[in-house]
Amino acid sequence: MTLAERLRYETRAVHEETEELLYTESLKAGQLSLEQYSHLLRVHWLFHYALEATIDRYPAFFQAYHPNERRKTPWLTADLAELNIPLPDPQSDLFADWSPVELLGAAYVGEGSMLGGKVVFHHLQKSPELKPVLQNARFYRGYGAEALEKWKAFGGILAGQPEVEHDKIVQAAHRTFRAYHDIFKHTQRQDQPVA
Repeated sequence: MTLAERLRYETRAVHEETEELLYTESLKAGQLSLEQYSHLLRVHWLFHYALEATIDRYPAFFQAYHPNERRKTPWLTADLAELNIPLPDPQSDLFADWSPVELLGAAYVGEGSMLGGKVVFHHLQKSPELKPVLQNARFYRGYGAEALEKWKAFGGILAGQPEVEHDKIVQAAHRTFRAYHDIFKHTQRQDQPVA
């Protein structure tokens, strides 16, 4: 079994849990509210900002990853600006103690989400409340026509990792999905009105 196959197989359950957490029911029903959409953008911004900043600390290791061509925070920043929503306070410690190899597990989650972006964008357009703000939306359009090519290139990076590191990468992917849960819940609590 290749590392990519292991990642897909061994993280399937936590991946599905994460998808359900991210308003999937409302999304598929065409009932996602503007508030839920903006919450999702902030969750993704916090995740990608922390991941990209940490990856930038290891330019040699991530040279083949081409981080400048894979940045999602500019898209998310633009989408939040379109909604007049201020950027969240960064969670700079999210990946602070992760090794470059572990960051590949986190990147697997981030890059994988780009594959589903086209489907998510299609569902977003079914929500009447969102139609006015989706015209200039950028994040959920992902890599567009380059999505498959970029995913294959990332698969090549995974394939080049020594087998001794595979367990670490899979465990890091698990931790990454859990980090999404934590960010989601943290930002949701911030949204609650003060009594």
